[in-house]
Amino acid sequence: MAARAQPGRPLAPEDSGRSGPISVFSGGPFRFGFVATLGVLLALLLGAAIVSLSTALTLIFVAFFICLGLYPTVQLLESRGFSRSGAVLAVLAAFVLIVALLGWLIIPIVVTQSSELVKYLPSGVDQIADQTWFQSVDDALGGALTPGVEWLERTVADPNVWLVIGGGALRVGAGFLNGVAGTIFVIVLTLYFVAGLEGIKQAGYALVPASKRASFIDLSETITASVGKYLGGMVILAAMNSLVTFILLTACGVRFAPVLAVLAFPITLIPLIGSVINLAIITVVSLFTSPTTALIVFLVMLVYVQVEAYVLTPRIVGKAINIPGSLVLIGALIGGTLLGLLGALIACPTTASVLLILKKVVVPAQNSR
Repeated sequence: MAARAQPGRPLAPEDSGRSGPISVFSGGPFRFGFVATLGVLLALLLGAAIVSLSTALTLIFVAFFICLGLYPTVQLLESRGFSRSGAVLAVLAAFVLIVALLGWLIIPIVVTQSSELVKYLPSGVDQIADQTWFQSVDDALGGALTPGVEWLERTVADPNVWLVIGGGALRVGAGFLNGVAGTIFVIVLTLYFVAGLEGIKQAGYALVPASKRASFIDLSETITASVGKYLGGMVILAAMNSLVTFILLTACGVRFAPVLAVLAFPITLIPLIGSVINLAIITVVSLFTSPTTALIVFLVMLVYVQVEAYVLTPRIVGKAINIPGSLVLIGALIGGTLLGLLGALIACPTTASVLLILKKVVVPAQNSR
């Protein structure tokens, strides 16, 4: 029979060695390695799940941010005498109407002119090479521009290049269908978010301990209001920039003005640098028409960018988000790298939210120590 330890007497070495495999699992380096391995596997499974759900999470994130951008309008209508349900219904109806109207007006034009643009690019490059100003610059540089233009002509004229860029007709078609489905999902989810945002917030507040609930609600409402006002203001500024781009290019006789105006909207949503990128794009495209046209487009759009930066942005966005320009650029770079255009757009409000939490939570906690 196995020996039993008497009260007050430790087990003898020969007794402790008889516990078998149980002692191996109950402690020591094996248990640490086993638990660490399980933790790593769980982290890998969680990461794989997040990657597989990245598209769905991105669409949910987009819908929630659109909701935050629309909600200040709901609150504005409430302050003007609308009931909450009436204000929500009015905003939802206006949102659906605008989306439907833009789709009806823009999609046929963009599809038609995009195909025309693909066909026009080879001949457009030839036209640039034949213009007097290009030949003068090329002669002044000793013919340094000619090889580049010849390579560009061959590249643009090669159908394999367009298949590679587009990923093939099947992939392009599948991407288009996925984009349509994603857009419909975002619109519907946005409607639900706007209609039930107050309930969502109250459910979230109920999870916070009662002793900290008041300060948490104050901080959350401040962040929500700031983000909503910022996003709404950025959408208005992007729409104005897109409209100015369309009017300017149409007045100057630049081809494909509708396509460039549509591209200007998402590009100018990027903080600080979006308007500059759009300015560079439309100036380069205007060179296909003439250097004079490109110069006019550049100067007029440059003036508008200055007006937008120093007059329109302070009035429309105001002080909703006040963070240093260096942090805006860093946030836009990191967000763009991680999530593309969406990441660059939400980088500014996300950075502002983090700074606000540091200012109202972390700093007071450190000062109280």
